Amino acid sequence: MPGIRRAPSRVGVGGARRVRRCTVSVRLWAVAAVVALCGVFAGTPAAVAVGDQDLTPFYKQHLSWEPCGTDVQSGAQSGGATEPPGFRERLECARLMVPRNYSDPGRSTMQVQLIRLKATGPGKRLGSLVLNPGGPGASGVNYLIDSGSAFARLGQRYDIVSFDPRGTGHTDPVSCGSKLSPPPTTGEDNSLAAKEKRINEACGRYSGGLLPWVGTPDVARDMDVLRAAVHDDKLNYLGFSYGTKLGAVYAHEFPRKVGRMVLDSVEDPTKNTWQTAVAQARGFQRALDDFAADCLHGAGCPLGTDPHKAQDQLRSWYRKLRDTPMKVKGETVDETTYVYALREALYSRSDWPQLRQALAQLRRGDGSGILRLSNSGEGAGATRTGRLPARQVGRDELPPQDQLALRAISCRDTSERYGADDFPRAERELTKASPLFGPDIAPTLLDCYDWPVAGDDSSRDVSAPGAPPMLLVATTNDPATPYQGAFSMARALDNSSVVLTYRGEGHAAYTTGDPCIQHYVDDFFLNGTLPKARTSCG
Repeated sequence: MPGIRRAPSRVGVGGARRVRRCTVSVRLWAVAAVVALCGVFAGTPAAVAVGDQDLTPFYKQHLSWEPCGTDVQSGAQSGGATEPPGFRERLECARLMVPRNYSDPGRSTMQVQLIRLKATGPGKRLGSLVLNPGGPGASGVNYLIDSGSAFARLGQRYDIVSFDPRGTGHTDPVSCGSKLSPPPTTGEDNSLAAKEKRINEACGRYSGGLLPWVGTPDVARDMDVLRAAVHDDKLNYLGFSYGTKLGAVYAHEFPRKVGRMVLDSVEDPTKNTWQTAVAQARGFQRALDDFAADCLHGAGCPLGTDPHKAQDQLRSWYRKLRDTPMKVKGETVDETTYVYALREALYSRSDWPQLRQALAQLRRGDGSGILRLSNSGEGAGATRTGRLPARQVGRDELPPQDQLALRAISCRDTSERYGADDFPRAERELTKASPLFGPDIAPTLLDCYDWPVAGDDSSRDVSAPGAPPMLLVATTNDPATPYQGAFSMARALDNSSVVLTYRGEGHAAYTTGDPCIQHYVDDFFLNGTLPKARTSCG
């Protein structure tokens, strides 16, 4: 989900557990021997090649699944009331060896952190179902630890498998050092664009050898190696938000290897970064308008009773917190905290009552509810389905790791490079799209300013006419991935994919718990049955 600031997690991801790990840097003639020494070679394989490169050792490796260690589980939350007893003890972890550069697979490798919940039965096992929670930059490992119970029915017949994509979590995470270099002295450029340039220079110094290889097409190739390593002829896949782009790119690259694939909260492959940012500003504004209208229908709404004055009130609080921030238990509640709280609540209609209460407290001069709601996104970190919103950091601070990973992946996936000269126009356009959310989204267009690695737009080509039809799930009032994006994706795929509509609010419809959406998605995964065109729920 490019275009929105991503949330720093308050818990560290820790170091990845080494499961028969053997990092190598050798030429192709030596790969088979090294793989055998690592204990991941399974017999004498038939040759597997992509282009002119022999990838046999990678495609024929044997995964050694073991109980996940505390270093892997430390990056996730502590679990909730819905977590079944013994759930975490059922988790298994392994490492998948992949080439860093698929054009030169013998030069060096990386180890992708995997996690799975084995199928519980009693029905016939259908293989593995691979998840991606979005981002980019989100840890799929943390997501399965925290949200695995949401896939209990599918987990009866599928092994539920997730992973940390390259550059994220436990898989060679992008590093830009421990602290940003000091701001320039008086008289030098101290603008926002200059700060973004300093961040990007630091990323180049610390991760320059990794940054060329973290793009979505490389992750899609990793997923095909994963498919082979779990002994599936076809990839069964469920992706949310950015994960829909990843799934579509996989289908483009490996159309004959697509199994049952569901894309939920679908990105629009026809929009560039700028257009996506504008669409998201409008989407969040529309969601806020819906919240305000709903609030006004009830008694005691903190926005009053007049729809026009309600919008004025929301903007008035923004201005007041910008000019005079509050202090709550030593923490600052300013206009950024306020916008972050609004945005966090708009991802799910179930959070609207909490937002209403927080605004009622704010009306009384109490910012604790806004702070609590704002911090709830940070507590979830990268594990919440399909999003990583975050507030901006100080001038001498580096963004958190998941936000750096988002930046690295997004910049590798685009040729767009906006700079200081573009920012005034961006701020005007986005503020026009949403007076509250636009100014917060505009700075993300500077993320790739003077990025040390060139990007390209190849991942926007998702045509896959040779792939079987997929199920695309779209929410009419999704603030982050607007509804029409699913239809743009269906046309771009050109494989008769079906759009299933959820008429409601929020992001990632399958995880909202709507039984109608879950019925159609589960029926497709379990029985291969696609709903009819123009089917809707909600």
